[in-house]
Amino acid sequence: MKTQQGNGALLMVILLLLMSAALLNATRQQLDASLSLVADERLWLRQASLAASGLAWGRTETWTAANLWQCRTAQDHGEWRACLKTISQDEALLRGDSGSDTVAFYQWVTRDEQNGSLRPQPHGWLDFCPLAKEEECVPDS
Repeated sequence: MKTQQGNGALLMVILLLLMSAALLNATRQQLDASLSLVADERLWLRQASLAASGLAWGRTETWTAANLWQCRTAQDHGEWRACLKTISQDEALLRGDSGSDTVAFYQWVTRDEQNGSLRPQPHGWLDFCPLAKEEECVPDS
């Protein structure tokens, strides 16, 4: 009777361990990529929420007419701000964001000359700047 040396079984165990290590590594890389996507999505949702809040808060403020951007930061919520740019005598563009280089939302508003209050125009909400030149859309420039 021949004695078995066990080389085949040992080779199969090593091959199984190598395949398991490769699978674990691929799973870890996929998890890292997913975590990065979740972090980016979380950041966008936070900035969008703050921009919407800044836009809503800006509509409640009293503004003066100015052709340049006027920006205000809420005293009790320093994370959002509202900016207003007068386009014509009674029409203005309101911008809400959470600071420079973040998500910004825009709203066409009608400005009341008597008391400086703003009234949102129907279908005037935008998630992009409607002005022709990009540099006109940024209050900090």
